[in-house]
Amino acid sequence: MLEKMKTMGTMLPVLLACTMLLSGNGWSSEPSKVLKLDDITVQEKSKRFSAPAPSATIIGSEDIEGEYFEKTLYLLQKVPGVVIQDYGQGAVASQFSMRGLRLGHNTGVAIFVDGVPLNESTSHGDGYGDFNTVIPEDIDYMEVIKGPSSALYGQFARAGVVNIITKRSGNFGLYKYGAGDFDRQRFAASGGHEDGNLKSVFGAELSRSEGATDHSAWLLGNATGKLTYDFNDALRGGLTVNLHATEWDHPEYLTREQWDAGDYWSAKPLGGGERHRYGLSTNWTYTASENAFSNLMLYGYTMNLTRYRDKDTYVAEEYHDRDMVGGSASQVWAADFGGMPNTLTVGVDGQVELTHTINASNPSRIPSARENITVDGDSTINTYSAYFQDRFSPSPMWAITLGARYDYVDGDLDDQLTGTSTDMETFTIFSPKGALEFTPIEGYTFFSTYGEGFRLPSGFDKFTYPDLTEETYRQYELGLEITRFARFESTLTGFILDVDDEIVTDAAADTKENQGSTRRKGVELEINYAPVNYLSIYGNLSYIKGTYDDYVNKGVDYSGTDISRVPDWLFSVGARWAPPEGVFAGVDYRYVGESDLKDYPSDYAGTRKTTIDYWVADAQIGYQYDKYSLALDIKNAFDERYPSTESATSLRTANPRSFFVTFTMKY
Repeated sequence: MLEKMKTMGTMLPVLLACTMLLSGNGWSSEPSKVLKLDDITVQEKSKRFSAPAPSATIIGSEDIEGEYFEKTLYLLQKVPGVVIQDYGQGAVASQFSMRGLRLGHNTGVAIFVDGVPLNESTSHGDGYGDFNTVIPEDIDYMEVIKGPSSALYGQFARAGVVNIITKRSGNFGLYKYGAGDFDRQRFAASGGHEDGNLKSVFGAELSRSEGATDHSAWLLGNATGKLTYDFNDALRGGLTVNLHATEWDHPEYLTREQWDAGDYWSAKPLGGGERHRYGLSTNWTYTASENAFSNLMLYGYTMNLTRYRDKDTYVAEEYHDRDMVGGSASQVWAADFGGMPNTLTVGVDGQVELTHTINASNPSRIPSARENITVDGDSTINTYSAYFQDRFSPSPMWAITLGARYDYVDGDLDDQLTGTSTDMETFTIFSPKGALEFTPIEGYTFFSTYGEGFRLPSGFDKFTYPDLTEETYRQYELGLEITRFARFESTLTGFILDVDDEIVTDAAADTKENQGSTRRKGVELEINYAPVNYLSIYGNLSYIKGTYDDYVNKGVDYSGTDISRVPDWLFSVGARWAPPEGVFAGVDYRYVGESDLKDYPSDYAGTRKTTIDYWVADAQIGYQYDKYSLALDIKNAFDERYPSTESATSLRTANPRSFFVTFTMKY
């Protein structure tokens, strides 16, 4: 397994050293996107300063700490309109769909951790966002915002936003160790300490698995340390350090013939890789008054990613070496204006991303052995943004949100193979946002939202096709939020997401152009109910339809047909019993519906093949005594055979029924 014992021997001392060092002191402060953490709670859904749309889903630490997640990405399984599609390539960033947008390697959704963006440009998919760098037990809460509805977020937010806020303060400790089949082991720790004006939080994670299939082993390690210091009543500052390292193998994908024959588990090796990421950020908050404060953040990180693919005649290497520096500044005022409660946020963001990319054959898998290099370039992407968002209430029944952002993106590419340098065409994008909320009766809120977003040309297309412009995304929402009854919350949302100027290939001219348009529409229902103390029940239901409106790609007209691999029905329901002591238990049931397996031309008259629909059930049972607990998690309890990801030509088998036992100490 990729010399796993050697790597584990290298990573474990680093993680343990960070744990011991940072358990006394670490640095941190409020993030710049979800502002003023000491004045908001998960239950209030950040409404005091940075209110997301009512269609947003909030996942709190109480929904995370007590469960076992193979990957941090799986936290999104309970979000309406979201389906996980795991490549099964160990700790490499996988994929999920949100409202019918397929987000390969988690592209197309803006991912932030305490105000620092995880997305990367000109990588293996523009917007590559690796949830594996986040320790689940370190999360305080997570906002999932649908579509380009918030002015606080720009590039990559076309499908939505995943805004992760980690634990920042408190006296607490959480230590976990677990083991399961496929030779899985996992250690995680999260601890906090307060000493006067000094607050420290640390986190660590070490996880490994041989995988359910041949050649699917992986090894992952994370460490984080955060320190906050209150210099006086008005000024708070801090520092955050993050470390990440991972390596993995992965097998070839299954053919349709293998799947139909039930040959799910045997496969020859296809490749593997490794990734490292080391980051640092500093955050400063100045509170001018109870209702006004400023926030400044600076961040930087370095990352490298190497992936190998075993071909029949050679081994292909894909290498990315990246340095990112950036910052943001914002000002918030929350006060009455003209007799109306009013909250105004204004801010600026900026970042510079430097990437060295190499594609080559490399049978020896060492940098000095690269052969037949096809790509060798240094790219620079500069992004500068300004935004405002204002929420005001003309009367107790009405709330209006108006916002907009301006994004400026430019860059250049130095091609080491040809010795040429190319400037990217400058992109300037203005994106308006708006929302209206009407509460005729307390506990019943009708809402509508509108937001625009964008997508730039992918990868080096930014440089090689100067006539391309950005794709435009427009989302409309209409819904009802019910909070009238104690222990019960429900949100019903209808949405339309239109995409114009999609980039397609002109077969005759052998070039690319902005000519496609698509539409995704649907409805989502989310319910949370706690009938008695310690018992919580949740459920969500989504129907999504994706259609090519006007779309000719490579000379084929798809207009009026369904977009492939957009599941029509998504269903999830579960319950959890969690008293302070004694037996606790939980169950979760998920259904993913079918869709067209591939794109069919508008004049296609044959039989259309569909993807495999499936349902899967998970369960947990355990016992809590004082600060100790022991839990058994059963994934895929009925041993359902279903694909974790599926295309017209290949599939990846999801894990069979599996068991994982976790011992936890919490104080």
